[in-house]
Amino acid sequence: MNFLKLVWQNKAGFVGFCGLVFYLLIITVGQWVVDFDDDVKLDQINSPPGSRLILLTRPEDKERYVSLADLEGHSVGVLEKTGGPAFVNNYANADAIKVETYKWRSSRGVPDALEGLAKGEVDALVMFSKLAQRFVLDSENRYFQKDYAHLTISNSKLGPMLLLGADTQGRDMFTHVMNGGRILIITAVTAGLISTLIAFVLGTIAALVGGMLDRALVALANFIIVIPRFPLLVVLAALVTLNNWVLLATLIGLLAWPALMRAVRAQVLSLKERDYVEAAVALDLSQAHIIFREILPNMMSFVAINFVVAITSAMYDQIGLIFLGMAPINDYTWGVMLYFGRSRGTLFNADSAAMLLAPVIAIAFFQVSLVLFSRSLEELFDPRLRSA
Repeated sequence: MNFLKLVWQNKAGFVGFCGLVFYLLIITVGQWVVDFDDDVKLDQINSPPGSRLILLTRPEDKERYVSLADLEGHSVGVLEKTGGPAFVNNYANADAIKVETYKWRSSRGVPDALEGLAKGEVDALVMFSKLAQRFVLDSENRYFQKDYAHLTISNSKLGPMLLLGADTQGRDMFTHVMNGGRILIITAVTAGLISTLIAFVLGTIAALVGGMLDRALVALANFIIVIPRFPLLVVLAALVTLNNWVLLATLIGLLAWPALMRAVRAQVLSLKERDYVEAAVALDLSQAHIIFREILPNMMSFVAINFVVAITSAMYDQIGLIFLGMAPINDYTWGVMLYFGRSRGTLFNADSAAMLLAPVIAIAFFQVSLVLFSRSLEELFDPRLRSA
């Protein structure tokens, strides 16, 4: 309770804390609530964000044809690549419905289907709500077809809604967003933990032991720092087979500690001059006691804040590697969504923009939550900030 009370005192930090709790629920409970859609459905690759299957009829048949059960013994039109064929074929009594399939074409596919319904070739038409909005309902849209504006929707919720639309293989992208953060976040946290642990241990040892060991560790840190980290990551990723997230987290963590190690060393050099540390040395207490009982509690805020920074940096590093195709893509993450979004040309299709925007927004909000929560951590470990 004291922890929540202290976090609540900083409103921005509390917002960040709530955001992190939300992401924690996503990576733990979310995968059980929202099943990952891994079924390739090439007939649904033209599913715009927010679309769902609806039933379109002529005005006089609006009350007559509301469901597929009403169409038994009658004809229904479906448009290729829009989910309609699969939806009708999966109907329990599909054999009782005469199905007319219209080919999907860039300029005439939808108008042909609408014309077939208007002329009475079919009794109803199964299509995506977004397509009906463009071609039938929205007179301001450039795709609007005035000749078919009289057609009406008899069932606006015939099929389930695709909140973010489908990807280039017809899979529901909302399920990918809900399930794509787990490995990405775990990898970033693991890499941040590795780099922070190495930095703290080596920085503390260098400051307390001093001498040749201190100079050697500082020289090693300086050598690694001058090498651009991300290009080095790319080179190492090309040499090492990163076939799982543990190797990726380890590689990122092993290259991210030098800057923090120098900062920890400076902090410990300052703290070792304090009276309570000198008293511990005079009493001949063990190095473990001095490090974990005297120094670490007074560095906790510094270490915690830098741990948060290490997580954000590690996430960007792994996303960069995935985006370039240098990291494993067998685990479907937000980074893999970006990779496939770039490689499959969704940049040039407005209806597929969610494949890129959804993971970007998810990653951005996670990073913002971390940064905001770090402000609460500063006050949590520093009474002077709380009193101010």
